[in-house]
Amino acid sequence: MKANHHTEKTESRKGGEPIRVLIVDDVKSARDLLVEILTTDPRFQVVGAVADGLEAVAVALKMRPDLVTMDIRLPGIDGFQAVEKILAVFPVPIVMITASMGKQEEKLFRAITSGALDVLDKQELYLWRTRPEIRNSFLRRLRTLASTRVKRVPAFIPAESEPIPTFRRPQRRRAESPLVVAIAASTGGPTALVKVLRGITPQVNAAFLVVQHMSKGFLEGLVRWLDNEVELEVKKAQEGDSLEAGVVLVAPGDHHMMVTEVDTVRLDKSLPINGHRPSAEMLFDSVASSCGKRGAGVILTGMGSDGAEGLKSVRLCGGHTIAQDEQTSIIFGMPRAAIELDAAEIVLPLEEIGPQIMRWISEQKDEKN
Repeated sequence: MKANHHTEKTESRKGGEPIRVLIVDDVKSARDLLVEILTTDPRFQVVGAVADGLEAVAVALKMRPDLVTMDIRLPGIDGFQAVEKILAVFPVPIVMITASMGKQEEKLFRAITSGALDVLDKQELYLWRTRPEIRNSFLRRLRTLASTRVKRVPAFIPAESEPIPTFRRPQRRRAESPLVVAIAASTGGPTALVKVLRGITPQVNAAFLVVQHMSKGFLEGLVRWLDNEVELEVKKAQEGDSLEAGVVLVAPGDHHMMVTEVDTVRLDKSLPINGHRPSAEMLFDSVASSCGKRGAGVILTGMGSDGAEGLKSVRLCGGHTIAQDEQTSIIFGMPRAAIELDAAEIVLPLEEIGPQIMRWISEQKDEKN
């Protein structure tokens, strides 16, 4: 399945026109909730609220909204199929808004690979009256997603019985001091992470650490999905984990993740940094201080500027630093901030980042020899 590319628009909407939104959810109270939140902001206009997957496709193609919010469990066809059918004809930004679904989350990330831009937690939205920051963050994110250019994606709906490929991972020899590659991503990150990690062979003497900004409740599904999609072993990080070559450790939700000087993981629940926990800043800073020249930092697609300062620290300490380019980023915020700070040693299209990491690993091996 080939993922589509997106690039962030920088211009404002013509004439101050509102963002036209189609809401898709089979539960009336959920539809009413989204309508209520969106109507608090004159920059949005709800042009439809439907409960059926097939109806969602028909309405989207007829009304051509600027943004679609899509639930997963729908009558007719489910949200995954609806996303693919819409994007096969009409390139519109789509955000999945749902509750945590256990192993169903793996299908959710496949939907994101098919073209959905992001996944947001529905349950949290019910608290918006008592926690206005939830509303503000939600609307800000929707405004950004609505401004994203989306390319048409060929329809591809995998059969329900299609087996997920499994890889035979070679046994790893314990390396004294593996190289350390830290990767940060936000909106569009799951698709970008797959592309980067697929370019890495499991025999490399490098450990990988990932901070992915994600709504609460979806991390377990992300880890399982990544583990099935790439040859490297992917696990949720735990306190005290040793860094192992060929293993990817993903920061657990609501915990900062750092590297210690003895190549172990330390988790921390201190205050969020710029609204993020886990924060890429803390991960990159720890790689800079603990790993020096044997550390590398990569910033992928995402909103905001998390990780820019930390990536600069990695570079100043002799590590290798990479930022994804604007053309292949869904949202160019995080890479842009790093580039403007001169934190990125090199700026690359997404498909070239994995091979560049492999080249850097090979160069470190040659220098050691």
